Amino acid sequence: IMFDTININLRSIDTQQLNFVKTVTRDLNAEPVSTRFGTTYTSHIDNLTIRTTTQGVSIGNGSLCKFLYGNNVVNFTRTDTRLAFEKLSDTLHISLNNATVSRMDVAYNFEVTYPPESYFYHLGNLPYYKRLEQLYNGVEGLYYSSVSDKKQLVFYDKIKETIHHKDYIPPEYQNKNLLRYELRLKNHIKQIFNEDKVTVPMLYDVRFYNRIVDYWRSVYRNIVKVNEYEIDIADCKGIRVLNKIGILLLVEQQGGMNEFFKKLDQQFKIGELDKRQLSEIKRQTKLLLQNKSIGVVRSPLIEELNTLVEGGGVNKYTITRKTEKNSSKK
Repeated sequence: IMFDTININLRSIDTQQLNFVKTVTRDLNAEPVSTRFGTTYTSHIDNLTIRTTTQGVSIGNGSLCKFLYGNNVVNFTRTDTRLAFEKLSDTLHISLNNATVSRMDVAYNFEVTYPPESYFYHLGNLPYYKRLEQLYNGVEGLYYSSVSDKKQLVFYDKIKETIHHKDYIPPEYQNKNLLRYELRLKNHIKQIFNEDKVTVPMLYDVRFYNRIVDYWRSVYRNIVKVNEYEIDIADCKGIRVLNKIGILLLVEQQGGMNEFFKKLDQQFKIGELDKRQLSEIKRQTKLLLQNKSIGVVRSPLIEELNTLVEGGGVNKYTITRKTEKNSSKK
């Protein structure tokens, strides 16, 4: 995964600087603005906004990846994150090791087989989030916003978005289907990860980085997948198979296995099903979904996306398809 927008705050008391404002802004074109709380010096380093006072500095409102590489199409590594903050520290003449993270956008650009919008249909509801498909800056996107507004998931076509902003697209990504899955943690970072505070070095510490990746995956997993399975009745042989297919079609009509099981759980809670009945229905349903002899296959689009998210961007599905095509030509 990569970090895109990262907002950080550093207090002057956490540094060794005698004149904090002078140190941070000495090589920047800083514009002072006076308020009743004091003077704020606003400046810009490439795409990042720097706001400095005598009490501290806040940095953000721009892509960390774009700051280092001039674009946020390439997938950023943990090492790249460290290099970006080292570059920023050198530019500002201060160490950012004690800076705390107040916003974190975690993303990955997946090369997919079909146009990115094709995958939106298979991504259904997410508990405690509002789902909305909409155009943003002329680019179709799928948005999940948490009720508390602490978090947001966004899926969109990264190439279209980059073209819309007239940004640079590296040659290796041109004419590709690039689906971006981005998890925006807008605030309450330390509460989300149950830490006293989240500091800059933690973003490239391997253990904490892996926790972020796991969290990014777990939120995706909670999305109800619509029509995750496809059912073919062409090879139906007899009433018993037809009955099984009927059950599977009912499951799909209810929004897929996860959503179907939630409704069964509700029936159990109100006493319409006992524990044994609930367990047996779930067991038999799972067996049916795994029974390839009755024409049950996973939707290729959701299978591909699931594989990409779980595999960290390696498109085993596409590799398999290409291998099969090459084999068939021999």
